[in-house]
Amino acid sequence: MKKNIYSNLIIIFLLLGGAYTLKAQISEGGIPYSIKQNIKGSVETITMPSVDVERLLEEDENDAKLGIPLRFGKDHSVNLDMNNSGTWTELSDGSKLWRLRIVCPDAFTTNLLYDWFWMPEGAKFFLYNDDKSEIIGAFTEKNNKEHGEFATSLISGEAVTLEYYQPALVDKPGIISISTVVHGYRDILSKYSVRDFGSSGSCNNNVACEVGDDWRDEIRSVAMIIVGGSRMCSGSLVNNTSGDLEQLFLTANHCLIGNVSSWVFMFNYDSPQCSPNQDGPTSMTVQGSTLLASNSASDFALVKITEAIPQDYNVHWAGWSAINEPSEYSVGIHHPAGDVKKISFDYDPSVTSDYDPSPYLANSHWEVTAWDDGTTEPGSSGSPLFNQDKKIIGQLHGGWASCSSITEDYYGKFSMSWDRGTTPSTRLKDWLDPENTGILEIDGFDPSLGNPDLVPPSAITDLEVEDITSMGLTLTWSAPFDTSYGGVRQYDIRYSQNPIADTNDFKNADELNFAGAPADSGESESLILNGLEFNTTYYFAIRSNDRWNNVSELSNVVSAATFEAPQILVTPNQISHSVNVGDVLSDTLKISNTTSVNSTLQYAVTLENNTFPEKAAKVKFTADNKFRRNINNLDKRNPKEEYGLSFRGFGGPDLFGYEWMDSDELSGPVYQWIDISTDGTEAVNWIPTGSYDPKDEGYAGPINIGFDFSFYDVDYSSVYISSNGFVSFTQFNSNSFSNSSIPSDDDPNGIIAPFWDDLDGSSLGKVFYKSYPDKFVIQFDGWKKYAASSSSFTFQIVIRKNGKINFYYNNMSGTLTSATVGIENQDGTDGLQVVKDAAYIKNNFALEFAAEPEWMAMDNYEGMIYNGNSANMVIEFLTDDLTPGLYSMDVVIESNDPNNSSITVPVSLNLSGGEIPVELTSFNAEKNEKVIQISWSTATETNNLGFEIERKSKDNWENISFVSGKGTTTELSKYYFEDEISSIKSNKVSYRLKQIDFDGKFNFSDVIEIDLTPSAYELSQNYPNPFNPVTKINFALPFKSDLQLTVYNTLGQKLAVIENGIKDAGYYEVIWNASDLASGLYLYVISAKSLENNDEFRNVKKMLLIK
Repeated sequence: MKKNIYSNLIIIFLLLGGAYTLKAQISEGGIPYSIKQNIKGSVETITMPSVDVERLLEEDENDAKLGIPLRFGKDHSVNLDMNNSGTWTELSDGSKLWRLRIVCPDAFTTNLLYDWFWMPEGAKFFLYNDDKSEIIGAFTEKNNKEHGEFATSLISGEAVTLEYYQPALVDKPGIISISTVVHGYRDILSKYSVRDFGSSGSCNNNVACEVGDDWRDEIRSVAMIIVGGSRMCSGSLVNNTSGDLEQLFLTANHCLIGNVSSWVFMFNYDSPQCSPNQDGPTSMTVQGSTLLASNSASDFALVKITEAIPQDYNVHWAGWSAINEPSEYSVGIHHPAGDVKKISFDYDPSVTSDYDPSPYLANSHWEVTAWDDGTTEPGSSGSPLFNQDKKIIGQLHGGWASCSSITEDYYGKFSMSWDRGTTPSTRLKDWLDPENTGILEIDGFDPSLGNPDLVPPSAITDLEVEDITSMGLTLTWSAPFDTSYGGVRQYDIRYSQNPIADTNDFKNADELNFAGAPADSGESESLILNGLEFNTTYYFAIRSNDRWNNVSELSNVVSAATFEAPQILVTPNQISHSVNVGDVLSDTLKISNTTSVNSTLQYAVTLENNTFPEKAAKVKFTADNKFRRNINNLDKRNPKEEYGLSFRGFGGPDLFGYEWMDSDELSGPVYQWIDISTDGTEAVNWIPTGSYDPKDEGYAGPINIGFDFSFYDVDYSSVYISSNGFVSFTQFNSNSFSNSSIPSDDDPNGIIAPFWDDLDGSSLGKVFYKSYPDKFVIQFDGWKKYAASSSSFTFQIVIRKNGKINFYYNNMSGTLTSATVGIENQDGTDGLQVVKDAAYIKNNFALEFAAEPEWMAMDNYEGMIYNGNSANMVIEFLTDDLTPGLYSMDVVIESNDPNNSSITVPVSLNLSGGEIPVELTSFNAEKNEKVIQISWSTATETNNLGFEIERKSKDNWENISFVSGKGTTTELSKYYFEDEISSIKSNKVSYRLKQIDFDGKFNFSDVIEIDLTPSAYELSQNYPNPFNPVTKINFALPFKSDLQLTVYNTLGQKLAVIENGIKDAGYYEVIWNASDLASGLYLYVISAKSLENNDEFRNVKKMLLIK
């Protein structure tokens, strides 16, 4: 029951259904016997007392101030049955007819509640108004319930006639006993439109649409609640920790209208297709329930459906979470306005809140700030809010959201409903965790999962240890088989420094956490362990369990010893230089792991006490490139084991300007797997490069990319895919099973290498490729390492039209410490190496390469170096922008060397100036409306050709103009220049003067910086205006903001979204083409929300299109 005013509790009861003829198990329809047979005669009429409507409305107004839901009718308690009221008529065939007319003077509606209702076989019961324009029924023996209670829906007007037909020779007469007559004193049916199929807003999504594909189970859990024939609320079947399929149904407390024993639950009322909207089946209903618990604090109600839900309804029991954590994103499934089922999405985290429409309890609700796709409406009340894990975290209380109002909704928190109450009747935990297990979240459940069994999962027999380091290693195994639905549900992984010989040893061992759900049977699994002790032997074993908590036998037990402790050496121990302004120089700090035995040095470098201006001292890390391939000495069957090094987080740039960053960095790329195994093209034509199978040593190609891709400033339209985990832009004809360092002039060159190793796809491996308008995807699927019994590598290369390159690692099971990852130019003279023969790659991981990316500047660097290897930290000093003086910083290297865990290398630069032939007395810059006015003056000039005006808005200085000098003079000289702000693509801009002598010598002035960040939000009038059909719109953002710029017509219909997303502070100009619109007046609206504070901005302007 969605509330768009403070509380429409009872209104919505009517608003969603009205007095409709009931269907299926609700009623059988038909025509009353007296009408069909034209039976006349007087019928007893009982008139209810008049009501004081003015007094009732005053009471309602006072109740509203207390947050008490609005009522629509006054209850009259009565005791009317077929023995003390009404008129009986004997029919010629021995059957009987009982009728009773009830009048509520001046009522808008009349409806009835029954404390005892029972129909014999063949009997029929109807209700209708005086002019017989509304008829509900027939109710039959199918409506009988054990508890005997019943209710019928509203009839328009002040009078209702009850008619009961009883056939001859029934075993037992029917029972109709009326306990309450409701006098409707609010004109609900005329004030609010009656809702049914097709009444919800057009922005809603049918659950049959593609957006619902990932939510098919949860969709089957949601049903519509019908009370007295009125389509009232929504709710969901919920699972419990016993998994016993008890018919527990969660909805909202404010939906508790009438007697729940007469509620009807309609499942699978869904449109059979996405579009156009079609009415769904109304036959899948069950009737009757018992109230178990409710609480107004979080507005929840839990009922138990009493009539068995037929198996062919194929319903789902939804999972839930009683943990008070906001969703990462939210999904609502509901019946808005009594319509077929819809699904809505909010891609932002939910926010803890009180119930804002009528605040009374802090942190009791989850707020959906604005639906991104779909909405809710009256009738959605009680519907579940699912988090990203498909677990219910709340039920809809109310809000203002609709298709025409992108505003808030509020869901009562499941976590508060769980245990805030003090008795079972006021909380959920007693019903959803009946055995008091303490479980706070569970998955959904289906009867289709089958019956519980006693068969445990098969034992794991291929547990192995891979990728050993000084403080970690990787476990790999194949997911075991289980007979129950969903297979293995959980792993119990343990380790110990003592042997694990049996289950007792296993229980005494330490547990390891395995994040995520187990894979399907036979698929590869892996677990990376860190934080182990040096040179220590560990034992590992696994048991698994299934949905029914059957536990497998112990796996094979494996053991491995970690490598020994590393030894760090950093040279030199200090860096110091004295140079002049304008000089460019670099120096190298080498970090080495000097042990002669297997070990791994993990290091982290930070720049502390840094007085260098930003980007005046650039840092990059490179490998000490010692790995070269001697093709004549390579042996594929007996490879030489080598260990190298890896960098972590980010790296570069190389000489061309490429840099890389991984998904572990806050500003790094997002792992977003693009599975093309079903719709991509499989590479099937493989060409051998030697005597091995071509999918072991060979390539596929050339394969068309679909667009021109620029790589190291050369355009390519096709690629060659190597069997060994890389792609090349040129054909190669030699085996490539031995990976080398990058860059290297060894073949192959011009490569993109997400996982260059001795791989083999000849048995099960497949490669797929697919071209999109903006990207080209290559997917290695199930490739394994040559001669390895159990390995499987699934990863992707995504080549993007904008020049960026992404690597996505989906499932990497096997040895990961013998591969090269990186990119290299066409002749092997430039490239970026991320890793060479070292631990780094993992599952659900991403890398991105880009030339001169707009990433944040970093001042911490991490990596791993195996024994005998070194990493070079190259520091480049850029002095053009610096003033003379002393600059310094401390390079602090933290490592896992137990004897030398922290080393500090001081770095200093003594910068001297030169003799300036021009005496510059002032140099200023001032921002005006559209330009920056630059002015300077000189006291004297000697041999002065003039001044180049240089500007820097990002990384590099650019010459934007030249102003001639005065040669040689002792007079005061003044100079001026204007720079247009529209040509600057940054919020900060720097200027300097390059004074040039006639003999070519030059000197730089000091640097001045201008902040172009706007001081306030602003939306300018479009230009030209009127326009046809193109116009420009300018706006300003004083902060980094989430922005939307939208065009509407004068009816408020959205026509176009010009800008949508996050933008940095600054001035912006957009061009909008209205060629597909007719002449007329249009509105453009800017909505911006600061990501730095609480500032929000919204403005509307008009523009006129004349064609």
